[in-house]
Amino acid sequence: MSAGSILVVDGRPEGRANLVRVVKEGGYSALEAGTAAEALALLSSLHPQVVLLDIDQLDTNGLDVARQVKLENADVSMIILSGSGDRDLLVKAMRTGAYDFLVKPVAGQALKEVLRSALAQTDSPPLPSPGGNGSAAGQAPLDIDLLFRNSERMRAVEDIVRRAADTNATILLQGESGTGKEMVARAIHYISDRRDKPFLKVNCASLPGDLLESELFGHEKGAFTGAHRRKPGKFELAHRGTFLLDEIGEMPLGLQAKLLHVLQDGQFFRVGGSEVITSDARLIAATNKNLASVMATGLFREDLYYRLNVVAISIPPLRERREEIPVLVEYFMGRFCRQYNRDALKISGATMRLLQDYSWPGNVRELENMIKRAVVLQTEALVQQEIALRSEKPWTPKPEPGSLPAPTGPSPAAPEAEMGLKDIARRAAMAAEKAVIKEVLEKVRWNRAEAARLLKISYKAMLYKIRQVGLDDRPERGSGRK
Repeated sequence: MSAGSILVVDGRPEGRANLVRVVKEGGYSALEAGTAAEALALLSSLHPQVVLLDIDQLDTNGLDVARQVKLENADVSMIILSGSGDRDLLVKAMRTGAYDFLVKPVAGQALKEVLRSALAQTDSPPLPSPGGNGSAAGQAPLDIDLLFRNSERMRAVEDIVRRAADTNATILLQGESGTGKEMVARAIHYISDRRDKPFLKVNCASLPGDLLESELFGHEKGAFTGAHRRKPGKFELAHRGTFLLDEIGEMPLGLQAKLLHVLQDGQFFRVGGSEVITSDARLIAATNKNLASVMATGLFREDLYYRLNVVAISIPPLRERREEIPVLVEYFMGRFCRQYNRDALKISGATMRLLQDYSWPGNVRELENMIKRAVVLQTEALVQQEIALRSEKPWTPKPEPGSLPAPTGPSPAAPEAEMGLKDIARRAAMAAEKAVIKEVLEKVRWNRAEAARLLKISYKAMLYKIRQVGLDDRPERGSGRK
């Protein structure tokens, strides 16, 4: 079967069913949308390669939908269908960026040929299914095994996820920042029978209250300054899919009341609107706070807390699942080597033990970012230095089995016992910076501009750092100095 993913958009159920049948006969994966809002939601969350758009009987102007499709994803191949062969309509349709325009009725074989040609033109390969767990083509990749199968604590999380996934129960994910709450939410979506519908998310801490309300529930044209057109909200776009509300503890009290009503009856109004909007979106809430404590301060509604807390899942921090660290390191290493076209970086046994001994206050996200930097700069030493700095103590490698013990005796440096903790941390930070800067400079043959680019600092800051760590006495090329 071909791996192509095609979104069929038609406001008539019978017409949509006929198009889906032809698409599947061609060996492609079909996604369906009956409204403009549903089409745009599927486009943004499931990333189909081709959009097959019947512009005749949508709930809004078909050409406007075509333009919005290309605004959302300029690379998607769009095929427009219409019962009218009017030349002006054809010209307008092609100006939206459509790949082709077909006049209905279209023979099944002819449509299959156009679909095959459109798929050949797209530069976007189909996204893989998540670890072979029955996810439909076109969804974001999700490795269920990587997420759940490498520690006892996460296998317990998977058990709850699989029990709750196919219900409509609201789920509350709790855990420290960086533990993977969003990945667990996506797993719930992809395991459920809503997997072919949108997965959307909003971070409640990223927007002020008035903008957050518009993001959640949408707004009508003219509802406020800057509202130049009607905008559907995430609840509307996530109809029949899954909606993740991240950092729910940051939601203003006024919006909490409106959210409670939506959860109770599935209906709401857009900002500035009078039309009742109905949405069947499965809600998952996530927080890194103790909502019971927030509720006790009066900043979170008690009735909303109990409405959200139907199924509570606690995601353990990485320090409680240390056996996952070698697997995660290998995964991130491979991913970033491919992404940045870097050679594979070998992690020694001593460094791996260091990684497993570290407490990881930033959890999986901190580990991911550390491995990314190590791959980009192609140095294992960076991992050792960063952990030593973050632990506020110099790192002494543990001896490999069978190796000679490290020499003992007084250090020529000033005794650390006579230094304050801040001085120790400052000295470790300076040593770490010097080692990294020197390694990068040598790698680029002391091209300071290139080193600044790799270290993601300005050229002026690069020159300052070179002087600060004592590397400014390197002889200029051709000076004859040793």
